[in-house]
Amino acid sequence: MPMTRAQKQESIQLANSKFQSAQIALVVHNNGLTVAQMSDLRGKMREAGADFKITKNRLAKLAAKDTPYEAITDLLKGPTAIATSADPVAVTKSLVDFAKANEKLVIVGGIFGAQKLSA
Repeated sequence: MPMTRAQKQESIQLANSKFQSAQIALVVHNNGLTVAQMSDLRGKMREAGADFKITKNRLAKLAAKDTPYEAITDLLKGPTAIATSADPVAVTKSLVDFAKANEKLVIVGGIFGAQKLSA
């Protein structure tokens, strides 16, 4: 079922608040991961204190507007998920470890503070 305008606005506001409170945002492509693998990844992100959300690229671009994370909008192409966290080390380590074990998870890049990160 398509999202209503109100649901889209709520999603944008929620993502914007996550961007405002995060120290790091990492963009990943999750094409080809099974439901079990995604559940496992979400659990690892929760353990690391991160928020992990599969996003609609257009809504994520609107949410990142006027935040320090606006620089990641060029990474938002294809099947995208964004991990945000106040603890940059734990979320990065968890994502890298998971990507090593599951080749279908591809870390595209991100932003830490004002510094843009490559894969």
